[in-house]
Amino acid sequence: TGSLMSSALYRALAVSELNAAMGRIVAAPTAGSCGILPAAVLTMEAEKGCSHDDCVMALFTASAVGMVIADNACLAGAEGGCQAECGSAAAMAAAAITELSGGTPEMVAHAVALKNILGLVCDPVAGLVEIPCIKRNASGVAGAFVAAELALAGIESAIPADEVIWAMKKVGDAMSSTLKE
Repeated sequence: TGSLMSSALYRALAVSELNAAMGRIVAAPTAGSCGILPAAVLTMEAEKGCSHDDCVMALFTASAVGMVIADNACLAGAEGGCQAECGSAAAMAAAAITELSGGTPEMVAHAVALKNILGLVCDPVAGLVEIPCIKRNASGVAGAFVAAELALAGIESAIPADEVIWAMKKVGDAMSSTLKE
């Protein structure tokens, strides 16, 4: 997939591996999804030459998306499954990538409607949440780049972002507690 995607994947894996090793990370929005947003923004800075100031502004956009999700659904895997953790982080990253690529606010809204992650459960392998989370950080940042590219190409989401967020809340509420962190 080229150097851009490879760079995003290794950054997402590195941050989530550091988290699993009890290293210091920024939970953005959660520890389980800690690699997705930083990988997206750092990759755009390093590979696309986005300025530091533009990256900071993109983090504000990502934060606004995270606040909407937190206010209308949830961010925690314990409450909404992995769709809430990695899904929220991927939506936030898609918003940041779209902004850093010159997208409009409307394009950002289309990019954050990540329907492909709805229903994703937390399924700890060998009793460790981090094992599936690490790979999901890589797939989350990949999904964010795909969503941003689609929105930037003018492909609109048939389902508005707000409806996707509400659907995530409904799915999370209906999900068995055995499928949550």
